[in-house]
Amino acid sequence: MEQQEKTPYSGDGYIVDQARLTFIRYGAFTSDINGCGWIAAFNFLKQRGEAADEKTYADELIRFSILRGLAGTSLFRLKRMLKRHGYPTALKVVGKKEVSLPEGTEAGVIYYVHKDGPHFVTFYRDETVPQLENEKPRYRFLNAIPGRGNHFDTMQGFLTKHNVLPIAGILVYPRKSAS
Repeated sequence: MEQQEKTPYSGDGYIVDQARLTFIRYGAFTSDINGCGWIAAFNFLKQRGEAADEKTYADELIRFSILRGLAGTSLFRLKRMLKRHGYPTALKVVGKKEVSLPEGTEAGVIYYVHKDGPHFVTFYRDETVPQLENEKPRYRFLNAIPGRGNHFDTMQGFLTKHNVLPIAGILVYPRKSAS
């Protein structure tokens, strides 16, 4: 039986394994080391229907990063990039044990700290996942667990399992409730 080659991509083209992105530079390093910010932008914009290659997004974001990405990507620079692409987001600081996102949240980017340090992860509401009445919304998380393309959970469940700090920052889209 032939073993399938592992790639950084999910079956539907999202980046889900940052450790395999050694071929794209992000400033002073390669993306496997400090590329989670541009990867989050790529996944978010892909989910919203934008088409561009990975290097284009990495190059766009690195121009606005401090010290050419030595310290990774700033949450505020990422927020500004998404706005330039037509996706204004609201920054919400949440506690991991009591997460409440605005009604109508479709997608966003989480900035949290996992066991290896700060990390950005894209999430979006996947309508193919059945939701029970009175249940908290479930989202698909991209580039959270290496190689796992179908990682579904509630926001509280995700942060409780993966965030080592009591709070996290979330760029929420759309920023206003859907009425």
